[in-house]
Amino acid sequence: MRKSNLLGGALLFAALFVNTSCKEIFGNMDLSGDTTVSSYVAINTATKTAAPAEEFTLSITKIGDGTVTWSSSDPAIAEVQGAGLSAKVIAKKSGNATITANVAAAGNYQAGSAKCAVAVRIQNFEQLKAELGDETTEVKAYLAENANIVFDANQNVVGKKVFIIGDEQKPATFVVTKQFTFDNDFEISNVTLDFTNQSNDFLKFMGEATELTKFEGVKFENVKAIGMKKCLFNMNSKQTYLMNNFSIINSVIEMTADQPIINFKSSGCAYNINIDKSTMYCSSTDDAIAKKALPYTSQSGKGITQLDENGKQTFNITNSTFYNLSKSANFFTLAKNSQKWLVYNVNNNIFVDCGKDKQTIIGINQGQQSDNPTWTVSGNVINYGGNDRCADEKNPYSTKATPIVNSIAKVVSFKDAAKGDFTQSDADAGDPRWKKL
Repeated sequence: MRKSNLLGGALLFAALFVNTSCKEIFGNMDLSGDTTVSSYVAINTATKTAAPAEEFTLSITKIGDGTVTWSSSDPAIAEVQGAGLSAKVIAKKSGNATITANVAAAGNYQAGSAKCAVAVRIQNFEQLKAELGDETTEVKAYLAENANIVFDANQNVVGKKVFIIGDEQKPATFVVTKQFTFDNDFEISNVTLDFTNQSNDFLKFMGEATELTKFEGVKFENVKAIGMKKCLFNMNSKQTYLMNNFSIINSVIEMTADQPIINFKSSGCAYNINIDKSTMYCSSTDDAIAKKALPYTSQSGKGITQLDENGKQTFNITNSTFYNLSKSANFFTLAKNSQKWLVYNVNNNIFVDCGKDKQTIIGINQGQQSDNPTWTVSGNVINYGGNDRCADEKNPYSTKATPIVNSIAKVVSFKDAAKGDFTQSDADAGDPRWKKL
């Protein structure tokens, strides 16, 4: 192979690097016994965001005579067509793919490459419907930053796991008037759900299995639900369905009507109900509405042992803020309470005007004191009518008139609870987003 001038090659490479410092450069100089250098390759854009069905062109500049080929890490998401110094990219469906321009070794130049990271993101409801209708067993629908998606038609998705994923920093908004029915795993994250004109339960499980069917479950994460008038979730399936987890994580849920937020009243069950780093509240000033605005109900539904005779059902309620829910009523209503297969972990929460006065915690067990369930209760603030009730709360795991230990005796002042602002500086408990200590 003909040798190039080492110093001249190095100076040329350095000059190209300086003159194209804002471009992505791949490859490096090989000084390990040969004076050939890598092909210099720069692509016109290192990142690209596109909508499904959008087309765009990528181009490169290069030093060296090697043949150029293009490839996609996932042609189902972003297909690339063409050869030479430019190629057409067709965005197919939402997701992430990498387009690579490869330059073969030739003459004095080793192979080189340049890459463009392509993010295909859903912009509207029609694009979302198209992906939900794909013939696949798993749908991962990625939403564009700040997208405003008007969810104006019922969606019935059968036999698929569904993951709807918004941008964490700039969440999309769903304007929801219709219902989503499904029969498998479902997760939605980084989304604002606008229920101002809601007329149906939002998420409805409608499985038709005749034999016991287990699945992972349902998760709402980093979701803000505003103006709810019906259930956020309704387990309206045959009793043969059993999920591992129902989870609300890092979310804010507003109920405005006399409806349960989480509804397992009909059938089906979950091993674990998880509420963590979240806020759930009723914004109505009508006590009759707040009384029936339940965080959770399975009354007239199924107990876990009806689906798994050795099963346990665990309620993990942690680091969360609850306001004006089930006012003057039991905080939860259950298919069965006071059972040995029930586990309650209730830690580091703030409860204000929730459940019955002096009975908020036992209200999670539908108002019953019992040593049958396993209880862990610690670090909670319990206020009712503007008063600290920690010392007056009935102990859920004792029938004796003893207070719950390890509570935080505080009267919490929220910045503006009526408008959903629960900022407080009184207690190191509750949803972390509101702490101003």
